[in-house]
Amino acid sequence: MSEGWTRTTCPYCGVGCGVLAKPRDDGSAEIKGDPEHPANFGLLCSKGSALGETLSLDGRLLKPIVDGVDTDWDEALDLVAQRFKETIAEHGPDSVAFYVSGQLLVEDYYVANKLMKGFVGSANIDTNSRLCVFRRRPPPRLRLGHCAGNL
Repeated sequence: MSEGWTRTTCPYCGVGCGVLAKPRDDGSAEIKGDPEHPANFGLLCSKGSALGETLSLDGRLLKPIVDGVDTDWDEALDLVAQRFKETIAEHGPDSVAFYVSGQLLVEDYYVANKLMKGFVGSANIDTNSRLCVFRRRPPPRLRLGHCAGNL
């Protein structure tokens, strides 16, 4: 590996593709796939290839805003909990859903599923993994040893 490059993992989905990143003087980074990584062998999807463009904090929401007013996290989370409670009371548990990240750890998935299925009482939970992983990589048969179909 050339000097200045850092091995890391793509944060976008659950595949965990290997990425090589090299800082630039302007605060951005040059990004390329890690040819030695077994998950992607140097290939990156369009999101992974654009990682260097996402490093700036410009234009990002860095604190909660409720009704156009800056607020603290406790107030914002209390509001979310209250709205969930009101929606479930009025329309039932299947009126809400969780759409969670493909980058969660197994333990995090467990807690999210327990919250949705055990506490809320709905099975409306899914991850972005099925929607953003397979279409941009080599065919699943080449990676997994069998055909995973069109996921």
